[in-house]
Amino acid sequence: MKRQYCTVAMLVAVGFIAVVRMAPTSLAQDSNQGDPVLQLVQVWLNAESEGDSATLDKLIADDFLGTGPGGNILNKTDIVPSGGGERPKMPPTLLKESTVRVFGSTAVVMGSVAYKTLPQPGFRFTLVFLNRGQRWQIIAAHLVSLPSGK
Repeated sequence: MKRQYCTVAMLVAVGFIAVVRMAPTSLAQDSNQGDPVLQLVQVWLNAESEGDSATLDKLIADDFLGTGPGGNILNKTDIVPSGGGERPKMPPTLLKESTVRVFGSTAVVMGSVAYKTLPQPGFRFTLVFLNRGQRWQIIAAHLVSLPSGK
């Protein structure tokens, strides 16, 4: 019985140490590390509402994959039409809240957006950025419409 207790205690201790060592640190060592990424979220929102294909083309990675608010799967050409075609504009938005986590060359941003000119409540998003050659790009996104009254 005593031996089983020691074995269980040892397994719990080892498991706790493993979980603590694997837990991500928020924004690594520097709390300002997420600032450039958060600025790019605002650049993304502005470019979407202005229909700025050139900015979106630079910001969104060629191998981008995402999920739209309706559950549809998107790639870069769904957002930035090849050949410079006309793209629909998103209504002007306001970034309501956001959380940035940076893990080396990868950053994850979660937040919510409200529409400035529409009665709809907006959407929640998760963006994944990758730093490629001193430039952050969006490589993945998930957007979900907020229910009315939220």
